[in-house]
Order: sequence, then structure tokens, then C-alpha cells
Amino acid sequence: MVPVWGEARSTAAAVLACILVPSVLTGCATVMAGTPVETPPAPVDYLAPNTHSRSIGPSDKMLLEVAERLRRLDPCGLLPEPVVARYGEIRQFGPQRALDTCTAVAHPSEGAKYDELDVTIDLSPVPSTDGQRDRSFGDTEVYRTTSVHENSLDCTLTFALDIPVTVTADAVPPSRFATIAVTQYRSAESSGESIPVCAVAADVLSETLALVPSLPGRPTSGPGRIRLAAADPCEIVGSFAPEELVGWQIDSDPYRCVLTPHQDGAAPETWSIYYGLEPEFAPPDRDDVREVTFEGLTLQVRETGDSCRISAPIESVIDTNRPGAERYNRSRGRNVPAVILMSDTPNCDDLVPLTVEIADGALT
Repeated sequence: MVPVWGEARSTAAAVLACILVPSVLTGCATVMAGTPVETPPAPVDYLAPNTHSRSIGPSDKMLLEVAERLRRLDPCGLLPEPVVARYGEIRQFGPQRALDTCTAVAHPSEGAKYDELDVTIDLSPVPSTDGQRDRSFGDTEVYRTTSVHENSLDCTLTFALDIPVTVTADAVPPSRFATIAVTQYRSAESSGESIPVCAVAADVLSETLALVPSLPGRPTSGPGRIRLAAADPCEIVGSFAPEELVGWQIDSDPYRCVLTPHQDGAAPETWSIYYGLEPEFAPPDRDDVREVTFEGLTLQVRETGDSCRISAPIESVIDTNRPGAERYNRSRGRNVPAVILMSDTPNCDDLVPLTVEIADGALT
């Protein structure tokens, strides 16, 4: 079944502190008028990060736990679709650019035919303090950047994302950032004032920040489930003996793993394993890309002078296009979860079996 996003997702959240039923007051506290009420933080559910049978310190365990918690978090649960819908007809909704992103594409109510508003939440941007400090969101650290192009206007809000952890190093949890990026595309037929994209970003961020404490989880069944989104790209580390690895880069990126296996009599080779989304596969249209079939799986292989990139689709296409909505760029809304292996050496043929092995392990 092809996943269809946004049709049954609810973005409303309510917290019920006390239920008063006549003659039943058990569990309710009496609060004097004017007394400030502080809600205690919710306890953090215990999560033991997968260390892949390696002995690692608290700092690295904390990073692995953050990555695991991010894989469980649904970015579309943090993108309030009704907020975007205020600005026009929703044409696309769901993950498009990466497994830790969610995008809503709307056609502005008074816009020309090809005008579109693109709103994306990304949970794993590179931490950055670039841009203007925004003090409109309480204690949340927010940075704002804008850019103008020939036919588009961008506004990005980078904000601190509070991920609770059970393992801490020196009692200091890691600083995580996320972004809400709004891009307005205007056709040559457009007239009048454009939508204030930073106001749209601020509207979405206000709602997102209210939803962050509940950390909405990914669907574990039904058409909205993406099996690869729950998989650990570093799972293959456990298949190596410690002496077989020169290095393993531990960080909190939920869908990237970088390792360097030992090579007898040769220089070490670095592998970058990435779980992500690729455009719906079609026959290669580049001279340096070819299709390879191995054990029933069709892969796309790109080999350059000093590097190799292999992508293997492993699930059904995710179609984020809304049925019946006019589409300016329909192909952008159809993507497939894929395992991508990149190497700093061009020996692609040798790495095809490894890519298939990783792909098989990702869904088991």
C-alpha cells in the first residue's frame, strides 16, 4: 500500500490536569486564586541506546540516545497542517527531502496559477548560530535568516530542540537544533503583495514549540509507517570485530553513520551510510550513473574518479501529493526510502553486495 500523508493526522493537543466530577475530588489539588502553578516536567522514559557491543563512554551513549529518540519522533507531528492551510490549498503534505523532515506545499489563496508556499520542518540541520537572534519565542533560542532569489523568497528559523535523555555527560544534555524553512515561489503572472514568509514561519514555529514537549511518535502501523525511519544506520558496526574498524564516528545524526574499516595491505576506506529519501526511481539520465541488479534488488550506482555512491530503494513510494489538487511539480511529491552508501574510493562493484546486505538488515 502506498503511504498517503496528512489525511488523518490530527495536530490538536490538549492537556487535562484534573477532572472534577460531583462528589469525586480524589487526586485534585486546591489552588488559591493568584497562586502560580508550575507543571512538573514529565518523567523521561528509559531508553538504552544500542552501543553495537562496543564499550563506549557516557558522552557517546548520550549521542546515540539522542539519535534513537529522533528516529522515534514524527516530524509531521510537529508541522501543524491547519496553520499552513490558512494560506491556501494544501497540494502536498509529508516527508519529501529526508526521513527527518516534513513538507507542506500550499497554493496561496489569491496567488497566480503556479504560485506555491513551501513549508518544511527539518529535525537534523547542522547546528548553527548564523542569522539574527529572534526574541519573540520566550526562552527558546531562535535564529532567523532570509534570502531573496529571482522568483522566490526564503525565511528560515533555526530553533533549539529539547530532546530529553536518560544518559547525560557532566549532567549537560546535548544541544540540538531544528529548522522551519518557508519558501515562497512566485510565477511571472503574480501581482500584488507577497505573503510575509517570516510571519508564516513564526506561526508554524509557535505551534511546533507547543507540540515539542509531547514528542509525537511515528506511526508504527498503517499507511503512514516508514520502516526505514526506525532503523539504525550504524547497525552494521556490530558485525565487525573491534580490531576490524579503524574508526567509527559517533554523533547524534539519526540517519547517518560513518565508519572506516581496516584494509589489509591498503589504505583505509571510509564508508558513509545514509538512510533517506530518493526521487522515485527512473532509468538513469546521467552518463556516470548505471543500474545494477543484485539478488533481486535494483540499485543505482554512480562512480566518479575518486568516489562511489550506491542507492538502493527498499520500500514503496511515498506519495505526498494530495488527490485532486493541482500540482506544479508532481514528481517532487513522490519519493522512495533508500539506503545510500558512499565511499571515498571508486570500487563500486565491490560495494554493491555490502549495500544490499545493509538494505536487508535495515528492515529486519
